[in-house]
Amino acid sequence: MSRRKRQQGNSTPPTNLSAFRDEERRWKSRVSPPDLSLAFDVNNIVWDAEPVDGRLRGVWTSGTGQAEECWRVELHDLAETAMGQSRWKGKDRQEEGDYAIIVPRIPGTRALDVSALAPQTCSLTDFHLAGFVFFPRILPESLQRALVIETLSHAAQPNLTSLDNHYELPRGGLWSAWRNGRGEEGVSQKVAAAPAGASTSASGPSTAETTLEESERLTSASSAAGATVGELLPKLRWANVGWHYNWTTKLYEFERGQPPLPPLIYQCCRSLARLMPWETIYGAERAADGTETTPTKIDWKRWREAYEPDAGIVNFVSISEALKDSLTSHVDLSEVDAVSPLVSLSLGHSSVFLIGGATRDVPPLPVLLRSGDGLIMSGAGRRAYHALPRVLENTLPDYLRADCPDPEGLAGEQWKLYGEYLERGARINVNVRSVF
Repeated sequence: MSRRKRQQGNSTPPTNLSAFRDEERRWKSRVSPPDLSLAFDVNNIVWDAEPVDGRLRGVWTSGTGQAEECWRVELHDLAETAMGQSRWKGKDRQEEGDYAIIVPRIPGTRALDVSALAPQTCSLTDFHLAGFVFFPRILPESLQRALVIETLSHAAQPNLTSLDNHYELPRGGLWSAWRNGRGEEGVSQKVAAAPAGASTSASGPSTAETTLEESERLTSASSAAGATVGELLPKLRWANVGWHYNWTTKLYEFERGQPPLPPLIYQCCRSLARLMPWETIYGAERAADGTETTPTKIDWKRWREAYEPDAGIVNFVSISEALKDSLTSHVDLSEVDAVSPLVSLSLGHSSVFLIGGATRDVPPLPVLLRSGDGLIMSGAGRRAYHALPRVLENTLPDYLRADCPDPEGLAGEQWKLYGEYLERGARINVNVRSVF
């Protein structure tokens, strides 16, 4: 059957693929615009009038009528008190404070039959929890701009990037050269460089796994006789931070030493993990005899005092016409600590994130991520399949555009370069975790 006769959009016909792969295929389809009514969206949650045990119950209903139950936990002004950035400058203080959304999905089911759940009787501990927590708009606008600056500036030695295996990159990194007006400067190819894509082919310590199209692009780039800074910058796909992870051996290379995490990334991710009220997920429940039991063997009480992120990756994903990137389904398997929080921050264009279960047979939940959103996977969620099949065109917030004024002075006169980079279709995703 010809491509033009295929069923359109997110209604692509089922295949013999797993449930997760089938969902990936639907969201990757470019035949028609994606149907965002099928993605979990914080703006479309209907909340109960009154909280239950300090939590507010809500229900999100997809465009097909499937319902997903969630719980809202107030964090008040977390961004201001813990991250040192006020979201109130120039805004009305009547806006709501920070909060987290817990999605207690039952693994192996498409969605909860919320009609059968009574708010007076159900609790979070009634369900098998994936440890997935969503933080809508947790990053204030000024902090998002500062993080964009930090992520691009730290894509340089001693942090290795997706291009280090293939090119003799400028001292200080590609972004530093670009920012200093050296876009036409030549960058030589390394002699006997490893096959392009080899260092990015594994489902390593992040939410990053390259597509076939990306490997082909990098192969083409590395076969050329060098390139300019301006030509290579759009091909930058990731940068390690903290402990270095080797994408070929799928092992951390501790002998390289441990560069410190960039300070803002460290502060934001550490604060989210430490200040999340984990008792709302992993707190004790009562057994039939009235004794307290713990639903999981997770030492979540230590996270508030002892959680220290020490490794991660920054993904640079593009939706420009020539570079339609996606991150395919995978599970993170490389850390010794397999349950402590993996913290992720979104910057730039919006995207659709898929979170599933222990196998690809579990149908995933599509989640709409906007710039400034955060999420945490912990506990069983650390071994859940996940993917980012789609970055959405024309979704860059106005406050990240090149012509946006910067009243906080975080970027100075050079914010224009960062805004132009984002306007070309970029999404930046920060992912950190604790290795031990």
